Amino acid sequence: MKGKTTGAKRMIEGVDAQRVAFSKRRPGLFKKASELCTLCATEMAIILFSPSGKPFSFGHPSVDAVLDRFEHPQTVCPTVTQAQTNGDQTLVELNRQYADVLERLEAEKKRAKELQHIKPLEIENLSFEQLMVLKKALADLKEKVDKKRMEPLALEASTSTPCERAIDASVISQFDGKHFDPREANVGEE
Repeated sequence: MKGKTTGAKRMIEGVDAQRVAFSKRRPGLFKKASELCTLCATEMAIILFSPSGKPFSFGHPSVDAVLDRFEHPQTVCPTVTQAQTNGDQTLVELNRQYADVLERLEAEKKRAKELQHIKPLEIENLSFEQLMVLKKALADLKEKVDKKRMEPLALEASTSTPCERAIDASVISQFDGKHFDPREANVGEE
């Protein structure tokens, strides 16, 4: 079984080619460093300078904490372990949120595939009987939507202090859609 063999490494020629290679490889290097820190519970700092001299750094838990530990190896900084614990909790929470978003995305992709097969209804080509069936179906749908819309309003109306919106909605439904405002009615006058 052959393993991956690498040829002789050589310097990339040309300033533009070096910049492109640096900009493409830097994120991969930082990602690998992050994985190494996570998998091996290590602390690490990487400082890179681009071909144009701009500095880039990576540190886990931070570049400063790693450099302080490098300069003073006998002292263990308690803030490093606290920062690592807080970072781990944050990482767990972010991973959970990421998994939730991925799950919702997959569900929406599946739903989109199911909806691709639905073709829009062409009303112009329907017969009179088909139009009457469609009209009844739309009326039934409207009735169901109205019932669903009224459920929260009915709950508000049943409380001891109903809000004006609930009163208006219940009165409108009693008068079959005709507007009637009980606050404007002259109660008790003849």
